Amino acid sequence: MAVYDGQPFTMEYGGVLLGGPGSVVLHEPSGLLDSPEVRSSDRSLLQRHGAVSGTDYLGARVVQLGVTVLDDPGALADVLRAFQPGGGDKVLRFAVPGVAGDRSRLTARVRKRSAPLGAVYAAGAARVDVELWAADPLLYADQESTARVLPVSPRGSVPVFPMRFPWGFMKAGAVFIAPPADITVDGNTPTWPVYTITGPVVNPTILNRSTGERITVQLTVPTAEVLTIDTRSRAVLLNGASRYGALTPESVWFPFRPGTLRLEFDDLLGDKSRGADVRWRSAWI
Repeated sequence: MAVYDGQPFTMEYGGVLLGGPGSVVLHEPSGLLDSPEVRSSDRSLLQRHGAVSGTDYLGARVVQLGVTVLDDPGALADVLRAFQPGGGDKVLRFAVPGVAGDRSRLTARVRKRSAPLGAVYAAGAARVDVELWAADPLLYADQESTARVLPVSPRGSVPVFPMRFPWGFMKAGAVFIAPPADITVDGNTPTWPVYTITGPVVNPTILNRSTGERITVQLTVPTAEVLTIDTRSRAVLLNGASRYGALTPESVWFPFRPGTLRLEFDDLLGDKSRGADVRWRSAWI
C-alpha cells in the first residue's frame, strides 16, 4: 500500500497512488470543482404562471478519473483491484493546489470502470477510466482539526461586594480557568463536529457563544465513561449505546460555520478540570 505524502497533483484511492513518480499517470480529473446536482423542493403554482421556490439540497457528487498504467502488470492489477465496482465506500485523498485547502478528501465508491484493450494496451500501457460516486458531496480537509471546549469561569466563587479584609475572590480549592479561546474554521461551507466528553459529568452542555445555540444532554456520565455527540449523524452515545432521548427540547444541532466561533462547556458538577474534546474537518463545496 502506498504511503500518501500529498504531493501536488496526486491522488490516492484504495492504497494506490495516482500521479507522481510512479507508473500510474493521472489525467485531468473532473467533478472536484463542479457543483453537485441540486435537489429542489419547488412547487408549481396552480392555475397561475410560475412556481413556489422551496429549499434546495445538494445531491451526490460524481468524479471522473482517468489513469494510464505504464508497462507494469503489477500496478495494473493494483489499479483494477482498487477501482472495482460493486464495493463499498473508500476515501479518495487528493492534493490539488487551490482546491479545498490544497490537500483534501471525499468518500466515494466506484460506479463505472472502463479499460479498453486497444493499441495502447498492446504497446505496454493500459488506460483505465472510472466514475466515483460520493453520497456526501462536500470536500473535506485531509487533516482533522481538534480543540478543547472549556468552562468559561470557575465555580466556587464568593461575592466580591461588600469587600472585607482579607480580600478574596474564590473559595479555597477553586480552580481558575482562562476563558475559552476562539476556534477558527476554514472552508466555505458549514461542517459538522463530533464532541467527546469523559466523565464524571452531570447534564453536560455545549454552548455556542457566537449564536446562542446549545446542546444539553440530561445524563450522568460516570467516571471514565465516554459520551459522544455526533452532530452530523444526530447521534448521542454513551459508551456506544444510544442516549438520544436524553437531549433537552431546547437543544439545537448546530454546525461549525466558516470563520471563528467560541464554545463553552458546563455541567452541574462544576469540576472545571472537565471539558469536551471536539474534532471536525473544514469543508468546501
